[in-house]
Amino acid sequence: MKTSANEPVKLNGENVISAQEVEVTEDEKVTVSEKDSKSLESPTSLYLHSNNSDNKDDVDYQKKHQNEYQKQLEMLALSVNATTSFMYEISTGNTYHNGDNAYLTPAHYVEFARVLSHYPSRLKVLNAESLSIALPASTHILAMLLTQSSGEALAIIGTPVVAKPSVKLTQNQRTLASLIMQNLEAELRQRQQANTLHAIHSQHLQISALNQDHICIKDSAHKMVYANPAMLATFPSSAQNVLLGKSIAHYYEPNTSAQIIDTDLTALITGYYKGNEQLTLANGEEKILLTTKKSFMGVDGKKYLMSVSRDVTEKEILINDLKRSNSDLDNFAYVASHDLRSPLNVIKRLVTWVKEDCDAVLPNESKEDLAIVLSRVERMEKLLVDLLSYSRIGKDYQEASIINLHDFMVELLSLIDLPMGFVLKCDNIDISVPEIAFNVVMLNLVSNAIKHHDSGNAKIEVKAKRNDKGWVITVLDNGPGIEAKNRDRIFKLFETLRPRDEVEGSGMGLSVVKKIVEHYGGSIEVDANLPRGTKFIVAWPQHNIARAVLGNLND
Repeated sequence: MKTSANEPVKLNGENVISAQEVEVTEDEKVTVSEKDSKSLESPTSLYLHSNNSDNKDDVDYQKKHQNEYQKQLEMLALSVNATTSFMYEISTGNTYHNGDNAYLTPAHYVEFARVLSHYPSRLKVLNAESLSIALPASTHILAMLLTQSSGEALAIIGTPVVAKPSVKLTQNQRTLASLIMQNLEAELRQRQQANTLHAIHSQHLQISALNQDHICIKDSAHKMVYANPAMLATFPSSAQNVLLGKSIAHYYEPNTSAQIIDTDLTALITGYYKGNEQLTLANGEEKILLTTKKSFMGVDGKKYLMSVSRDVTEKEILINDLKRSNSDLDNFAYVASHDLRSPLNVIKRLVTWVKEDCDAVLPNESKEDLAIVLSRVERMEKLLVDLLSYSRIGKDYQEASIINLHDFMVELLSLIDLPMGFVLKCDNIDISVPEIAFNVVMLNLVSNAIKHHDSGNAKIEVKAKRNDKGWVITVLDNGPGIEAKNRDRIFKLFETLRPRDEVEGSGMGLSVVKKIVEHYGGSIEVDANLPRGTKFIVAWPQHNIARAVLGNLND
């Protein structure tokens, strides 16, 4: 639509005046003075200090915006030869006035927003006919609804015009009014962005203040430019208020100072450093810190270094204690497997020789006594072997491999002395498990089921199914079962439900099974296999969290 400068414009609810929709001829283009041009520019300088402002700066910051709004609203009124103008900020409910607009109430602004919501970022003329709320006689509102790029309403900007039904507005007036309103829109958006950044900055400061890690930022000259309370607390109280802007190296003893500077330089040169540091802090405390340092470029173009140190003193002490305990356990296992087994072997040989040499002259009772001695020696020897095996569980992890469960169980049975009438049923399915560890678990479960079976028709069934965490292996038998009160007891070391003279064993088989399964991050449960028997349920995870944690500790 091409409109001449002298053509009258009808101000009614259907007429939309928009700079984007008007074709402006060369002689109708808006001429803006240099002073006005500067007024139309977005005052970006107002935002440069916002992230570092204190309360006084915040007040000044708001005043600058209000002054900028006031200037823009004055220009808006002048551009259409009006005496008043207004801006209603929807998100906050704040209203900014130029002149007296007292007759406009919050209800008016809500109604303006409703009507203008169909014409975002476009000039529109509102009057009594287009609104459901009264306006003073012959009052028309030239207004625009400002929105975010997301479509969210920001504010309503307008200027009331008291006139006859027909008002002469030149193309220059309309274009200038549109430009001013768009400039206010940009100003509002920038202010909201600055407020958002300010809020984020405040949140980050709060997070840093509550963080117990030692956090600081230094410049390339090793001068402290920021430190959170946890970091400041590592210095003498007399120095905590004077650290910023100064080098902190002299607060540490020489070796610690040299170590800190060395890792600072590593991070500044390579961009990153991470490692454990055993330091004497400035307040005299001895600590082991896991420190991460990373360099970055500031807004001023200079290189800075962020350092985050976590106190891992207690964790490192515990790890060292565990390593020492493991070493002691290894030594015990060596003693058990060599020094204790040696005299047992001597006793076994001597009893065997006596039995062989005196077999013809010994009474039956003496022969039975010697047999009991040999049985106890063999039991003790097996117990020592089992103890050694148990102590070695948890030393390392085996990678999982794919095996066929049916073929695996057939091969496993070749290692067991099977009774007559034994029947095994097994799923023919491929599973992914560490083969050696799985072999020990299944060998103990199947052997245990056979050993404790009370009839000649032992039946064992092995099932497997996949879930979202890994594999669930179920071993069922038709034996005498295990009472509910004993289901936790069977996994304890040296526990047997029947006397060892009735069923030979060390009482460690199921303890070994439980320790292996848990070592790989799994679990084992026991339940009744109705109508008769026992059901063991082994959950074997695909991914071992414990292994990942141990790997991190070792690193």
